Amino acid sequence: MSRIRRRSAVVLGIGLCVALGGCASSSPVDDDSPPPEPLQPGSLVGTWTVEETFDTLEQPYVAFVQDNSWSASDGCNRVQGTWDLGQDSDLVTTMGPQTLMGCDGAALPSAVSLAATVAVDGDTLTLYDFDGSVSTELVRSTDSSVGPQGLPIGYWTEERTPTSPFLSIQVDRSYSGSDDCGEVAGTWEPGEESDSVTLTPDPAATATCDDAEGWLGQATLGRVRAGVMTLQAEDGTVLGELSAM
Repeated sequence: MSRIRRRSAVVLGIGLCVALGGCASSSPVDDDSPPPEPLQPGSLVGTWTVEETFDTLEQPYVAFVQDNSWSASDGCNRVQGTWDLGQDSDLVTTMGPQTLMGCDGAALPSAVSLAATVAVDGDTLTLYDFDGSVSTELVRSTDSSVGPQGLPIGYWTEERTPTSPFLSIQVDRSYSGSDDCGEVAGTWEPGEESDSVTLTPDPAATATCDDAEGWLGQATLGRVRAGVMTLQAEDGTVLGELSAM
């Protein structure tokens, strides 16, 4: 099985969609092997991982959802996007922005975004490069601790513009972002409800304007419904909404 690894400490700005690191050299497909059989989209749905385990914040994974969204982690960073299957099992994906925390995991987000075709054989998923060579092989995961786990980790923004307010909720239980007053940052914990987080702003890392915090700096709770995160202040006041990238 080809392994794809990446080390980086660069932080990607909001609005950028850059694939993680490079891929390891891929293993060519046997010339006598038949081409992958076209598959039904439902075969792709589920959570997939690598057989190797890593000393990272979470086990690397790729999760394909029936609503044609996907998320993936290299072990330290998560990314979200959309997917579709074309003719001959062509895999068409989009990928949102992400932070690039230094990580010695498996660069599965870039493996998905760079894949040309895909095949599923039982509990094995194979991604192929544009030249037909195998780039990555994954196995279906039945471990409930692997995958998105109902946590809204990733980028959330008002609009897809470089200056739009945004919030980046990261795997290491930190968050950062920006609003009209400037930078915000802090730590988070899972909320009492699925797809919710409690936020603890760091005053030293949160900008103020006109002797008041910006609206993101006041947020202490985020609830997600249908891809939209509603942010509330400690007293329950709704401050605003951000959408998943």
